[in-house]
Amino acid sequence: MQVATPAGFRHDPGLVWQFYAYRRHEALKAKPNPAHYALAELSRRMGPGCVTLTQNVDNLSPRAGHPEGQLKQLHVNLFNMRCVDVVGCGYVDEGNFADPLTPALDTTRAEAAAIGRVGAGSKPKASPMLLAGLARKNAQILGDKFDDKSPKTDDLAPLKAADAAERPRPMSDVRMSSGLGKEDLPQCPKCKTNILRPGVVWFGEALAENTAEEAEALFAEESEPIDLCLVIGTSSKVWPTAGYAEKARKKGARVATINVDAGDAKGLRPGTDWVFVGDAAQVLPELLRPAIGGPEGWKDVSS
Repeated sequence: MQVATPAGFRHDPGLVWQFYAYRRHEALKAKPNPAHYALAELSRRMGPGCVTLTQNVDNLSPRAGHPEGQLKQLHVNLFNMRCVDVVGCGYVDEGNFADPLTPALDTTRAEAAAIGRVGAGSKPKASPMLLAGLARKNAQILGDKFDDKSPKTDDLAPLKAADAAERPRPMSDVRMSSGLGKEDLPQCPKCKTNILRPGVVWFGEALAENTAEEAEALFAEESEPIDLCLVIGTSSKVWPTAGYAEKARKKGARVATINVDAGDAKGLRPGTDWVFVGDAAQVLPELLRPAIGGPEGWKDVSS
């Protein structure tokens, strides 16, 4: 709630930008997996009647060569930004892959400072980047023994400081502070007055109007019947997307859920719907093999 809501941005835009600068940095390092490529290949072979509605904001589906007209990015993506003054300015910057966006948002510098390599004698507090980095390193070291519990108040205290006096509480109860000013954040080049904000859809915000209309049109009474709905790697808890599978059922679709947790499959109809438990990167290419063949026959979209 502190880094993915309009209220959080108003409270501390620097903290929100630290979080999204780190996500941008990690997404740029990541590569599409076999599920991204398989879904892109299915879309190319099936044509306009095959549409993907994605909540992902990492831009990996476009990088896998997914046909643009058949991909609806419901929550937009990390590489779009817009002016905070929607009415008075309205500036939008799409496909900005600069990293870092500003010197203050250089994640590599922030991580170095957080572990004491910058600013001798200081006692840095744990930042979102540091906490994520520690979790990632612990997971690599401990493997199956890694217990990814929510960070507590202790995690926000100065590193190597005395034990916290109060009972540990979830991080959501604690207000962090970025210490960044307006001048440290991406500036709007159009109005030259306001800062830019991430272009993603936050909790409490509506989907982009055009995208929402295009998605809803798929389930309209006068639209074509739907044969199959694939629900891939989602907890089905974020609305309105969580309701799309049921809307597809009402249009005649059978629903196939691909997920590491079978409990995330909602509204299953025995004998009609399917659940495939496993990593989508492994499961989806095999499921789609009868329709698209193996990777050796897929269109080369590497760049």
